[in-house]
Amino acid sequence: MLMQTRKTGLTALAIVAMVMIAIPAVALTKDKPTDDGSVVVAIVNGDKILKEDVLGALKNLSVKPDDKEKAFPVVVDQMINEKLINTETSKSGIEKSPVFQQRLEMARFQLIKTMYLENYLKDKINDKTVKAEYEKFKKDGKGRMEVHARHILVETEAEARQVIKDLKAGSKFEDLAKERSSGPTAKSGGDIGFFAKGEIIPEFSNAAFSLKPGNYTKTPVKSQFGWHVIRVEAKRERAVPEMKEVEGMLRNEMGQKAVEKLVMDLREKADIKRFDEKGKPVK
Repeated sequence: MLMQTRKTGLTALAIVAMVMIAIPAVALTKDKPTDDGSVVVAIVNGDKILKEDVLGALKNLSVKPDDKEKAFPVVVDQMINEKLINTETSKSGIEKSPVFQQRLEMARFQLIKTMYLENYLKDKINDKTVKAEYEKFKKDGKGRMEVHARHILVETEAEARQVIKDLKAGSKFEDLAKERSSGPTAKSGGDIGFFAKGEIIPEFSNAAFSLKPGNYTKTPVKSQFGWHVIRVEAKRERAVPEMKEVEGMLRNEMGQKAVEKLVMDLREKADIKRFDEKGKPVK
């Protein structure tokens, strides 16, 4: 809440099973070779499914060798289903509808735009430029301090002042946070972990960084979320992550900045006229 700015693991068999249409498995008692030597594992309305195509699908799904025997008929079933659906799709005539043509044109334009930006960014984001960006990131991050803080968030200043009185009287900060804080960190005793300046709302950050470890704010701190009483647990110099840990983030940020600059350059060169909702020119 205060900040400014799961990946499930599925086996290949599970992935296939999730997308599979429930059609009984085809019993294949033996491989049936074609005229060119390929092995046919199913024929759907005269259309052949080859063993090599199924093996290719298994490879794309990264199925483990031990699971291939079980996965093979499942993938065959899925390919049968796909052929049946494709046949019905082709017979439907949907591609002739105005809606399809409109969506096709939108998809075409999106693909063109994506490929244009990929080409535009190719020279701007590469191993050399990313390495240079990391060196800058490392320099900016070196020596950056961060604090570990807890807080108690209440709705009114009077409540916050009462919290401070109770702390002065000897109450434990963590206990008061669990009892009175309205924030999501209440159950953890108000713990929000470590953060650096700029990563959290200014009012909170400024107050926290002004405290020494073990101290709490003697006056309530107001923010858009309510009134805070803040205690600092520790301060430390933040370790700079290795390049491999932040390379993806750096590439994304570099791409966003490059595209933003492209748009700004295009706007400067373009003749743009704007109008309000009534059609009057906007200066």
